[in-house]
Amino acid sequence: MSKESIDKNPLRGMRDFVPQDWIFRKKLMRVWEDAAEKSGFVRYETPIVEPLSLLERKSGEEISEQIYNFEDKSGRKIALRPEITPSMVRIVSSRPDAFPTQGKVYSIGQCFRYERASLGRKREHFQWNIDIVGEKNVVAEAYLIKTAVEAMEGLGFGADDYKVRVNSRQLVSDYLEKIDIVGELAKGVMGVMDKKDKISPEAFAEMLAEIGVTGEQTAEINNFMAAKSLEDLCQLGLKDSAGLKALEEFAAYCKALGIENNVVIDPAIVRGLAYYTGIVFEAFDTQGKYRAIFGGGRYDNLFEKLTGRPNFAVGLGFGDVVVEELHKEKYPDETTVPEADILLGGYSEEVREELLGVFSRLRACRFSADFDFKPANLGKFLTRANKRNAKVAAYIGEIESKQGQMLLKNLRSGEQQTVMLDDDGASAAIEQMLAAKSNGNCI
Repeated sequence: MSKESIDKNPLRGMRDFVPQDWIFRKKLMRVWEDAAEKSGFVRYETPIVEPLSLLERKSGEEISEQIYNFEDKSGRKIALRPEITPSMVRIVSSRPDAFPTQGKVYSIGQCFRYERASLGRKREHFQWNIDIVGEKNVVAEAYLIKTAVEAMEGLGFGADDYKVRVNSRQLVSDYLEKIDIVGELAKGVMGVMDKKDKISPEAFAEMLAEIGVTGEQTAEINNFMAAKSLEDLCQLGLKDSAGLKALEEFAAYCKALGIENNVVIDPAIVRGLAYYTGIVFEAFDTQGKYRAIFGGGRYDNLFEKLTGRPNFAVGLGFGDVVVEELHKEKYPDETTVPEADILLGGYSEEVREELLGVFSRLRACRFSADFDFKPANLGKFLTRANKRNAKVAAYIGEIESKQGQMLLKNLRSGEQQTVMLDDDGASAAIEQMLAAKSNGNCI
């Protein structure tokens, strides 16, 4: 009877993570958690499966067409979440008593979107969401970006590696109204503006013309999107714009937080999601090679749209795909092998009990210890220890076994010594090699 072999590849746009992939991923998750919690954010988690109705409340947008949805065995229409924000609105609204009054919350979860996989874009990704609920002032936007900047610093990136490009949807609306573009036409123009970086200038003009924008208005829009500073925007007649005033206040907060060099004003940023109402932002690598590293903005209308109760809110989403590619480029030599403090091994099965006893005492000391099941000569064992990225190799050979000894080798310095297997001798030598302090329960 013949057996069909399985397809060894993940579904298109999905990813497997082999052990070496988890070195950076573990670092990333820890950096995200650390940045959020040191700034006062508290963690929540929601299921990756949600009612389709919750995720479709923003119908008509591009994201709605990318939802993985299906019916469960009870006939309910459900979906894999394409983003975390609607789930956050749901849980914060259902359990307001469980969250702090300042509304600083964060989550790390997997999201799914059925879209074309490309550089920096997959059909699934892990995302760090940080949100501030209940704060009206733009200090919340500056605070979020400060937290994200600290995460980038934790990953080894400085202000020269990326910039957070910031704009205001209110400012865009104010300008479009100034050139007689309002209502549904204004929404359509914002949708086209969001695509400007992905299309040619000719295609941009054609798309605007198709929805009813005149050539003169197109020229005005191009002038607006080319502005590089708050001063440039004032020159366009926006001095009294509420959106401009919000950006000025935001810029002052960024300076106070010490992130003014990480942030630039960019009127070309509008963000594709229609629920944004105020300041919006996206961070890009300075070489312009990848899609946004992270992005977000103010969405004061979303709570009311989903729950019927209004609330102020601003959020940021930071995915794992782009930043991992950037990290590989900046730090190509960073190890991808999980590190162990010690690898223990021996020349035969006869010394397993002694090795396991040492292993147990090392683990009681909270050392990261690994045990090599296969007996080997010293040369092969040291090769395995190096591949395992161990700091110290601990080996019992035939001669050491007869003399009640163990061979220790520091694989970083090359230092090597033979010690007795008694508690005091082995303990002192291993602690010295690992530069560790005894907790009173070591070997």
